[in-house]
Amino acid sequence: MTTTSARIKPLQQRLPAILAYPAAASMLWMIGALCVLRLLSHLPNLLGLLFEAVFWVMGFKLAVESLVNTAHGRLEPFGGNDLMATDGQAMQQMLLALVVFTPIIAVAQWVGAVPALVMLGLAVLFLPAAIILLAINRYVPGALNPMAWGDLIGRIGATYFLVAGVLAGLVIVSLVAQATFSALLPSDMGSFPGGFVSLYALIAGYHLLGYLIHENHVVLGLDVTPAVPRATFASPQEDEAVASAEALAGEGRHAAAADLLERMFGGRGASDPLHDRYRQCVIAAGDTPRLVQHSRDYISRLLETGKDKRALAVTTETLAHDPAFQPALADDVARLVAQAVKAGQAQLAVSLAQDFETRFPGSDRCPEVVLAAAILMAERLGQEQAARDRLLACARRHPGHPLEPSLREAQASAQRLVDITGRSGPQA
Repeated sequence: MTTTSARIKPLQQRLPAILAYPAAASMLWMIGALCVLRLLSHLPNLLGLLFEAVFWVMGFKLAVESLVNTAHGRLEPFGGNDLMATDGQAMQQMLLALVVFTPIIAVAQWVGAVPALVMLGLAVLFLPAAIILLAINRYVPGALNPMAWGDLIGRIGATYFLVAGVLAGLVIVSLVAQATFSALLPSDMGSFPGGFVSLYALIAGYHLLGYLIHENHVVLGLDVTPAVPRATFASPQEDEAVASAEALAGEGRHAAAADLLERMFGGRGASDPLHDRYRQCVIAAGDTPRLVQHSRDYISRLLETGKDKRALAVTTETLAHDPAFQPALADDVARLVAQAVKAGQAQLAVSLAQDFETRFPGSDRCPEVVLAAAILMAERLGQEQAARDRLLACARRHPGHPLEPSLREAQASAQRLVDITGRSGPQA
């Protein structure tokens, strides 16, 4: 990643996008899940306190991850699988907040409001610097060093005060929202929307601080290149396996590269990009039987996870290398035929449905597949007679099936096409 600031937009220009950062779908579901979990904090005794603690630890983990990611130049929102911040980092940030705000609360309680407000103003001014120092050095006493605050603020300049003001605004919005929801909603239900606003503000604030670091990393003397780069594939293990496979493939050892990648298929499974790279190696090795076997297993897995479009693409690729390829399961074929129809690939749909009745005579998907294929045969491929005969046989084989009326209607339509073209054949 580049470490020059020439390509970095000024923070003022990025501010709307920064504040919208937690609104990404990948972030919202994590915030929402934590807020649902927080409802359990109303359980009695220590159990409720435990869930409240988990809520804040996980919330600060998301915030720290946002700061670190952004400081390293990764400006896009992350997902649950990308979370690398530790409980220790989250608890350090929580400890910093406690160290700063506990004395303010104590002074407000036992001394007076005016001294507490003065302390709060100082906290608003200097806490962002402390958070940044803690994120950089991971050392709480060092983050509380006023001389370090002054040095950091002096290096960053006026933008720091803009950030401090925005953070103060986020805190005010969060506190007002929590108070409003608590007053308007019955019982303790206000903790859900209140917690949602609090986490949103927390993550947006830490993302803002991360961008401040990223924008000023040169004057701060920081190398913002990630110490642990995010995986190109699903995990660092997959990255390592693919790198080793690429080296083998570069030597012309495509079968060995495929063997290495195949070891990643166990356990929780491999990512789709790794499967793609495996198939490329198998094709380069000219091992069509191995490609076919992988396709049968992989297509079923894709369909199980709702990736019908991708499953059809894998099927098409396999057919290009082995025109006799057929998926092994009736349900898989039915799903693929339906997807091919949806994609407007009439010839592929009919090819996949070929001999379905003889391959899977007991399948309850037979009328569905035959109906879809026969309509295409009659209306798109000029095979109206074969379509009519197939529909007739299927209707006779599945009397009383919910699709029987549709089969009969399609059969009659095919017969009309036969009559128009002048070709004859048996009728029902």
